Amino acid sequence: MRALRAAAENYAARGWPVLPGPVCDGLTTWDPVGFELLGGRESTVSRSEATVDRRVVSEWWSVHRQAILAPVGEHFDVLRAPTHLGWRALAAFDGGRPLGPMALSPHGAFFFVEPGTCGGRELAAGVEALSPGDLVVLPPSRVVAGVVWWRISPADREELGDGAGIAGKLAELSGESA
Repeated sequence: MRALRAAAENYAARGWPVLPGPVCDGLTTWDPVGFELLGGRESTVSRSEATVDRRVVSEWWSVHRQAILAPVGEHFDVLRAPTHLGWRALAAFDGGRPLGPMALSPHGAFFFVEPGTCGGRELAAGVEALSPGDLVVLPPSRVVAGVVWWRISPADREELGDGAGIAGKLAELSGESA
């Protein structure tokens, strides 16, 4: 639980507003107070309460082992790709630019990119740009079937990625695998 709280506090210190998500046992996700089932990217408080206030963040993660969620759009955009394409993009760029932070989960590879750099373009099959306002699960949160972890941490790569460059490479790599 300390690792989740420390991570949530670090994201808030970075200026990324966070929200508490559901508790996950690896099979299902639920609200830790009311015990109703929740989706993996559903917050246990209103989205409008997303905050960088360390006191509030510390309080949220002091009692329950909740996922860390962050809204997409203002501070970063997110491209989600199938895991195999994410690994191929990582290799193609040799871990360098235009990549920024990159998270991996059982649900794919997540590229954290500059806001507004991936919208309005056609994406490769299986690749999606999360919509502004959507919530993304941040490491080291537990999700159904596993854990979200950083392959390239924002602590190691301060700059966000280039959404257009990454989307283009994913399209190129997707075409090669067809």
